[in-house]
Order: sequence, then C-alpha cells, then structure tokens
Amino acid sequence: MSSTDIEIEESDALTAEVVAEYLRHHPDFFIHRPELAERLTLPQEPGAVSLAHIQMRRQRQRIESLEEEITALMSLAAGNDRTFQHFMMLQEDILRCDELSEVIRLVEQKAADINLKAYIRLSAPLSVSQYQLDMDYWHNFSRSYIHGGQAYLGRMRKIDRVGLFGPQSVSPEFGSYVVLPLTSRKMNGILAFSSEDGGHFQPSMDTLFLSHLGVVLSHLIDILPWKRS
Repeated sequence: MSSTDIEIEESDALTAEVVAEYLRHHPDFFIHRPELAERLTLPQEPGAVSLAHIQMRRQRQRIESLEEEITALMSLAAGNDRTFQHFMMLQEDILRCDELSEVIRLVEQKAADINLKAYIRLSAPLSVSQYQLDMDYWHNFSRSYIHGGQAYLGRMRKIDRVGLFGPQSVSPEFGSYVVLPLTSRKMNGILAFSSEDGGHFQPSMDTLFLSHLGVVLSHLIDILPWKRS
C-alpha cells in the first residue's frame, strides 16, 4: 500500500470518527434533518428506530400535510360555490328592477344575507348623498392599489375606507375588502364588499363572479333612473 493510500485511509477514519463523536453528542441530529435520514442506510438493532420507521413517519407527515391542504381547498371551493349561487340569484333579481335605488337596496340586502356589507358609490350627483363617490380619491386609490387590474382585495386603512365609502359609512376596522370599478356611459363608480373576517378577501382570490356582477350593475346604471317620477 502506498503512502498516499495510507494517508487517505487515515483521513477517512479521522473524519468518520469526528462524525461519529458528533452524532453521539447530538442523537436528535436526523430528527431535525429528515431529508438526510431518507438518504441513509442504517442497520436495525433491537430497541433502535429503524430507517424504515423514520421514512414512514416522514411519509405520514407529508400525507397529513397534503390532506390538510386538500381539505382547505375543498372548503374554499365550497364557499366560493355558495357565494356564486347567491350572486347569480342576485343578478336575476336586480335585472327585474325599474329603479337604480332598488338595485342598490337588493345588493346591500343580499350581501347582508351572506354576512358581508356592500358599498356602491357613484360619481354623478344623487338624491341620496351617502352613495356619492369622491372621484379624486378613487383615482388616487386606483393608481396606488389596482394598477389597471380588475379589483383590489385585502385589508384597508381607515383613511381609504373613509375616502371611498364616506365618513358616515360603517366598515370593519380589521376586516377584508374587495373593490371593483364600475364603468357606464352615464357615470363611473365602485362596487365593494367587506367582511368582518380579515382573511375572507385575499389577493389570490378569483373575482370572476363579482366582475360579472359589476358588468350587470354598469348596464343597469345606464338604463335605469334613480327613482321613477
């Protein structure tokens, strides 16, 4: 055996001894590094936890994590489906209205039925000032938070809630919001909903059904009077 081979064997032995000594003083090393344990082959001894058991425990943890994710997704899908059904029925109801004030009342009532609060604010002067939208504030908010997108979702500062919904509006301080633009030939505006649940409206949510409601509302704003004379 050459001197080089002897040096390599001594180096390997020293390294192995250092590792073994470290593991003796840190018996939980692989518990906190399961990805390393999966790559090892260990002899099974009486009373010891085998590699197979470690790998099985790791797999069970992965399965439990996936099951939790699937349950959460199913719950979200079920919630979205219920919300979709509610808003589909709402669209049928508001298409039968003869007055814009009645449309807004129905939207507010349907939102309350599903534990939300609705806000419709319009740019043109109305006989009811609470529905008046400050267009300057809306333009600033839209440029800052929507950036040409379809909607804003998430929490809102008090200054933004007051600026968009008015100082007299009641809006949850720690809730979540969705705000969509309304665009018609007659006037512009916003459609918004809030929830007391701070996690109800999140940026990752799909707003397809709300966007469709916004299109229907914009059409009704064009064709309906505020009140029939």
